[in-house]
Amino acid sequence: MSYANDYPVRLVGGRLALDLVNTADWSEDGQVVHEKIESLEDLDVWLQAFGLPDIGLPATAESFRVLRANLRQFLRSEDRPHLLKLQREMDAWTANGGIARPSLSGLAIMSTFSIIADPRELGRIKTCPGENCGWMFVDETKNSRRTWCLMETCGNRAKAARHYRKVREERMTS
Repeated sequence: MSYANDYPVRLVGGRLALDLVNTADWSEDGQVVHEKIESLEDLDVWLQAFGLPDIGLPATAESFRVLRANLRQFLRSEDRPHLLKLQREMDAWTANGGIARPSLSGLAIMSTFSIIADPRELGRIKTCPGENCGWMFVDETKNSRRTWCLMETCGNRAKAARHYRKVREERMTS
């Protein structure tokens, strides 16, 4: 499954809020490097992949991107005195034929609350150090040594770069 711009949908965060944040690649300074959600149709593709096809969508792709940026900033912040910024983004629950239907922002904020409510869980949240990746994930390994969002992408790039440097240094010294 891919977005309209041919980026594959990858769910590696382990929590809805983290996978939502991972719908973009991020620079070290928190800027979006590669946008995956260019339209509400792309967001619908992500929801289908996540198994949430009947969720209330934000009004625009831009309002989704604002929510995503706020979630990422909040999850990466060491200082969380209150949640007002996120609560303003929450359009919470909408009614559909008398049946309460959750919105994407409501579910994302609930997912974020569940992460920060458990200090052990919060302590296992990591950010991939891959260049222009910045994806977030829950490290659920026994020894908490997971480094990369995906070994197949960022991990392999890092290994290849290390190998290239090593070979180059060996050539320079011989």
